[in-house]
Amino acid sequence: MNKKILGIFLVVLVIGGVMAATRFTNSVDDNHMNDEASKDEMMVTSENEEKKMDKSQEMMTEEVMEKDTEKDMMEKEVPVMNEGPMAPDFSLVDLDGNTVNLKDLKGEKVYLKFWASWCPICLSGLEEIDTLSGEETGFRVLTIVAPGYNGEKNEEDFKEWFKSRDAENMTVLLDSKGSITKTYGVRGYPTSVFIGSDGVVVGQFPGHIGSEQIKEIFKEIK
Repeated sequence: MNKKILGIFLVVLVIGGVMAATRFTNSVDDNHMNDEASKDEMMVTSENEEKKMDKSQEMMTEEVMEKDTEKDMMEKEVPVMNEGPMAPDFSLVDLDGNTVNLKDLKGEKVYLKFWASWCPICLSGLEEIDTLSGEETGFRVLTIVAPGYNGEKNEEDFKEWFKSRDAENMTVLLDSKGSITKTYGVRGYPTSVFIGSDGVVVGQFPGHIGSEQIKEIFKEIK
């Protein structure tokens, strides 16, 4: 290889090395700039996420405070006025598919009657309790049966059977398998439970109680 060619080769190598070094330097600078931009974007994103989280936490805190305030207001509005244990809460469905929650009736006096379709005493008093349910008495009348429990018909059979009863006013709640019946300690039918406007069970009595007696008892309950 002559000297001229060797010189050209060396020049090419030098120029190529300079260009490669320049490209590497530019690439490093570009990567550095991209990294800085990414960091800036990440910082902005992080700040936005923190702001969103703070706002979400503030909304949750306000919601909890509102619920606590509503709860406190409800408790203050209905002070305990009667002596006795608080009535166990329940949520049962009536024959029309409407859900009745006992806690929603706080502030009202409530008469509960546990009964069964096979109970002769219950059936003899069915018309009387239906009439009472349609009167303006100052207390709510609710009756409870327990399909599939303690000899009672299943739910579908009971509904079909009740259609033949001439009872248009009374509310019948379905206590499937008798869980609420057990909670209230019902041992026989019929059983009457008198609940005050404060949610307190003032009295619970087995056997038939006539409408006039029920009204007289509620006169003494707050």
